[in-house]
Amino acid sequence: MSDETKSTLQLEKEESFIMISKSLIETKNLGKNGELDVYYLAIIKSLANNFRGAAFTGVTHMMRFIGISTEQSRTKARTKESLLRLQEMGHIEIYDDIEMENQVNDLKPANNYFIKPTGKDEQEYGFAKVFYKDIQKIIAIKSDYKPKIFATYLNMIGYIFYNISNVPLSYIGIDTIVKGTGINRKSVVEYLKLLHKGEILYFVHFDVNDSISKNFCTRWIHKEHTAEWGIQKAEEIFKTNRKKFKDGGKGVSEE
Repeated sequence: MSDETKSTLQLEKEESFIMISKSLIETKNLGKNGELDVYYLAIIKSLANNFRGAAFTGVTHMMRFIGISTEQSRTKARTKESLLRLQEMGHIEIYDDIEMENQVNDLKPANNYFIKPTGKDEQEYGFAKVFYKDIQKIIAIKSDYKPKIFATYLNMIGYIFYNISNVPLSYIGIDTIVKGTGINRKSVVEYLKLLHKGEILYFVHFDVNDSISKNFCTRWIHKEHTAEWGIQKAEEIFKTNRKKFKDGGKGVSEE
């Protein structure tokens, strides 16, 4: 079967992804730098897709990998703290030997370590599928706020349910993202627009009536279906007919 004849759902099933526990979606509950912790966990998991199940990385290597300057000692300290915090929370284990027997509780910024994700909470709380293509595109975004962009992304895709009875559509509200992440509303809207511009998430919006505007999104691969899936869901949620919608369009509405 050629790519031209495969549905986007079939094509997506062929993509590689990592799992992020839904216990980590509300980054506001994880402390001051919660979004940084979750961003680093996603990077570690993507690097750990090998026969050892561990990423060979460290403070400086991680910063270079995601495009953060390694010149500032404060930034290095924040990265180190984040990795150690992830270990303390039980989401990773850090070893200084290839056999992964000697676990360490301190990190030298210049050194690389074998960092093994544990998969904590993924079965108990469920997980969000984070696709490698999306991680690569987020890393490529020119912004100093990529951890916050990733936290916004994670909140959107964390509410996509992959099962027979659902299409992979998210319609979580902007205010819900603000509440879960602690990121201010103006910035959340900006980050959603960056995710659309970066061809990571595809947004449509509908003005259901004079007072209600609603965003619907899919991963970019499904962009040809987003509008129809969104219309069907909007009709279901607001118990109305698409003919009664006031307006709509591509991109992010400020709701």
